[in-house]
Amino acid sequence: FKEFGVLNGEEYRSMNNHGIGLGLTITNNIVRCLGSAGISCESEYGRGSYFYFDLPSKLSHPNLNDQEKPLHSEMLQLHTQYNSSNNTRCLCRRILTVDDNDYNLMVLGRMVKKMNFDIIEAYDGEEGLSKLLSTFDQFPQCKHSTCRRVNLILSDLNMPRRDGFELIQDIRGLKSDQKDIPIVLVSAFDKPEDISTGFRLGMNDMLHKPVNEETIHKLLLKLR
Repeated sequence: FKEFGVLNGEEYRSMNNHGIGLGLTITNNIVRCLGSAGISCESEYGRGSYFYFDLPSKLSHPNLNDQEKPLHSEMLQLHTQYNSSNNTRCLCRRILTVDDNDYNLMVLGRMVKKMNFDIIEAYDGEEGLSKLLSTFDQFPQCKHSTCRRVNLILSDLNMPRRDGFELIQDIRGLKSDQKDIPIVLVSAFDKPEDISTGFRLGMNDMLHKPVNEETIHKLLLKLR
């Protein structure tokens, strides 16, 4: 299930396989977004492979016990309790996601919305900065004295026009309180030099694609 994992040598060439090793990774990510723990595999040489997964299902019976609750009910409850214990935090519950890939935006959006956050989407760093600045006119200030309109920015690293690094520099150079919004880069490659550059520019963290729901859940619980 490792991304870009393909067969090597004669076995690969004999199958006339032109894949790049992302099919299972993408499929596994989609299955996890639907609430599964992931795809499992049983394989026997010379006979074939068996892939399978389980999905949670909410029963229609009114008397559900704790074990029958939907998978994400505990996540939402934990996050609600965490928020209610801190009255000094910005209450906007709004996240800016920046990525030039529609599929990545869709996956991130679904995971974030399950945590009861609203989504603002942008397709590159230039549009991301423009949409961030426009939030002061689009959304009212919450009860927090330094309301930033956006709680978190999740941005791809490699994008056209302005990439993730340039977006960080733009935001950290703002004169408003939005310059302090937490920024997390999301990249398919976790090169040490990219991580070092990101932190030097003002990045708060970097996530490695494909991002799963548990990672997003833990990340959102850290918001201050």
